[in-house]
Amino acid sequence: MNTGDGIYDITWDWPVFVSQLFGFAVILGALSKWVAPRVRTVMRKAQRTIDDQMTESADAATELAAAERAFAEAVAAAEIEVARIGRQARDDADRIVTALRDTAAAEVDRVRREGLRDIARAHRQLEEELTHDLTTAVIDRAESIARDLLESPLARSNSIDRFLDELTARARATEELTGPT
Repeated sequence: MNTGDGIYDITWDWPVFVSQLFGFAVILGALSKWVAPRVRTVMRKAQRTIDDQMTESADAATELAAAERAFAEAVAAAEIEVARIGRQARDDADRIVTALRDTAAAEVDRVRREGLRDIARAHRQLEEELTHDLTTAVIDRAESIARDLLESPLARSNSIDRFLDELTARARATEELTGPT
């Protein structure tokens, strides 16, 4: 090969070419007979695995979409149920508050009536005690005044004179009614 003038000298060596071509054909034959079927089997298996995974992925995507829809429906149903339970709880609370207010009002009325009865009873007892105490005090005072009046000699004399006058008046009245005897 002469590189000085820039031209490559290409020669064909036919026996080497044919032997290399034969070796290449043998390698291709061996590859196609023993390696290619196994590679095809592995590739088919890999393709089936990929197809199965794609199918499973599509099924999973469908199931995921269905699950998301079911979840959204469940959330909506739960929100509706929460709202219903909230309304029911408010209604129950209102009824309880109303019942408690009614009970409290009835209890207040009962306590008020009972208190008024107790006050009236206490008033009557106090009035009876005061009447008794006043009567006792008046009698004691009258007795004291009468004693004071009767203990003096003039009062005794007047009392005796009055008694005698009353007896004389009765005797005359009896004589007038029965006539002279």
